[in-house]
Amino acid sequence: MAIYKFTNLDKFLDERGYPKVQIGSGYRLIKGVDFEKAFREGSIEFREDGIYLDYEGTQYRGYMFISHAYVRYNGGPKELPKFHLIKCTTIQSFIQDGRFKKRYEWSNAAKNDIRDIQSDELYKDETLELCANCRRQIAALENDEDIYDTKDFNLLIEKLEEESEGIEVDIFGYPKDHNRISKLYRTSRKFTCESCGITPRSIMDRRYWHTHHINGDKTDNRYDNLECLCVLCHANKDHHHQQNFSSSRMKGEIHHFIARYQRELEELKNSYLEAVY
Repeated sequence: MAIYKFTNLDKFLDERGYPKVQIGSGYRLIKGVDFEKAFREGSIEFREDGIYLDYEGTQYRGYMFISHAYVRYNGGPKELPKFHLIKCTTIQSFIQDGRFKKRYEWSNAAKNDIRDIQSDELYKDETLELCANCRRQIAALENDEDIYDTKDFNLLIEKLEEESEGIEVDIFGYPKDHNRISKLYRTSRKFTCESCGITPRSIMDRRYWHTHHINGDKTDNRYDNLECLCVLCHANKDHHHQQNFSSSRMKGEIHHFIARYQRELEELKNSYLEAVY
């Protein structure tokens, strides 16, 4: 699984007035994307591990930061803006207001250029620190990625890209970090079955919700290849899954799920009959 696909990306960015893709060491970097413009065009998606730029179904993981800031306010000490990796409380307030009070850019680079609002001085190739609100929210997810600044983020992306060329899998064919990816994805979907719409009644019931790989490739963990399904919908996805869920243990899981969520399943059945007849 390739994390980045750059087919026609230069053309895509040009058409939207974004700066061109720049060449980095070993792979390409995207810098200078007008965040608000991309957000209003629907090309931005917030996830728990980053802010993604969407292009033809492929997502590019990155972050946002203020590109025009008070670096030396009234001649004071140098203070660079923080960068945001998720939709923290700071960014959420801007979205709720329907406008961004500052000019933000999207990037996936280790360093970025910042222009001082007062002096118009350009500070080139600056490393930015992660927003404190973002850090607290990410820590609450028990994420094992240590990201403190844009250099850390860039190194992580390089590492993931290198690892994607030869992904280490377990005896079941899943990547070694499958459990973490699966949990992050199901959490992003609020543990709601994307087939029937049933949600867990309790945290303990979340075990009945699985992460399904749409194309069958267990190493392809792009979010657009994943689907959050309850155990019943997962078991009935196709003939292959029906066979995989035929063990005594899995039959027991399905039986317990049906018994516990009988009311919701009956409501779904009645809604279907009403729609048909």
